[in-house]
Amino acid sequence: MGSGIARSFAYVLAGLLGAVLVVLLAAPASFIDRGLAGATQGRVRLAETEGSIWDGSGRLVLVDVGAQTGERRSIPGVAVPGRIDWDLRVVPLLIGQVDATLRIEGMAQPVRVQGGYGEIRISGGSLTLPSVELGRMGSPWNTIRPSGALGLRWENLILRRGVIEGRAQIELRDASSAMTPVRPLGSYRVDVVGQGRRAELSIQTLAGPLRLQGSGSFDAQNGLRFTAEASTDAGEQGRLQSFLGLIGRREGERTIIKIGA
Repeated sequence: MGSGIARSFAYVLAGLLGAVLVVLLAAPASFIDRGLAGATQGRVRLAETEGSIWDGSGRLVLVDVGAQTGERRSIPGVAVPGRIDWDLRVVPLLIGQVDATLRIEGMAQPVRVQGGYGEIRISGGSLTLPSVELGRMGSPWNTIRPSGALGLRWENLILRRGVIEGRAQIELRDASSAMTPVRPLGSYRVDVVGQGRRAELSIQTLAGPLRLQGSGSFDAQNGLRFTAEASTDAGEQGRLQSFLGLIGRREGERTIIKIGA
C-alpha cells in the first residue's frame, strides 16, 4: 500500500516537473522584455518579439523615464534600427549562470553575454546604425530633435549592481537638428570609461561647422552630469546663432551647454 502511494506521488511529481519544463521551454520571447525593463529601470524595452525566451528576436526600444507624482512613467521611445536575435543556453541556467549569444543587424560579429547573479560580462564588439531620430528620448533631446548615423564600439564590459567597468565609443555622424537649416551640423565622438560606480564621459568634434568640446560623468545616484562648450565656424555663425541660444547659455563668444549640472 505504502509503495503504491509513493509510486503515485512520484508519478504526480514527475508530471508536474514535466509540465513546468514544457511551460519554460515554450515561454514566449516577451518574457525577456519584463526582465530587461526590470534590469534597466524601464529605460530599455523589447518590442515586436517573436519566438521563445531561449531562441527569439525583437526590437530594442530606448525610452525616457521620468518622475510624476511619485510614480514612474515611460514615454514613447526610440526603436533601435534592425532586429536583435538571441540564443539562450538552457543547461547553464540550471546552475544559476547565463550564457547567451546576441546578434543585431549592423553588428560586425555576435556578442557573448555570460555571468551569474550579481555580475554580467559582455564581449567586445561594434555596431553601425543608420540615421536614428533621438527626439523622442525626452529632455534635452526632445528640444533640439537631433538625428544622425550612429556607430558604437566597446571593449569587454563587466556589469554589476550599480557598477560598470570597461570602455566604449559612440560616434554620431552627419548630425542634424530640426531646429536649424544648417545640415549637417557635424560629426562627434563620445568616449565612455566605466570606473566602478561612476562612468566618465567626454565629447569631441570630428568634423563640421558646430564644434563641441566637453566632459561629464554618470552614476546611478546623480544621473548624467555634463558640461560642454559650443562654437561655430565664422561662415555659419549667423545661421547658427538662434540654435546656439536654444542649446545653451551664451557667455561672450562661447555657448555653455549643461545637462544635469
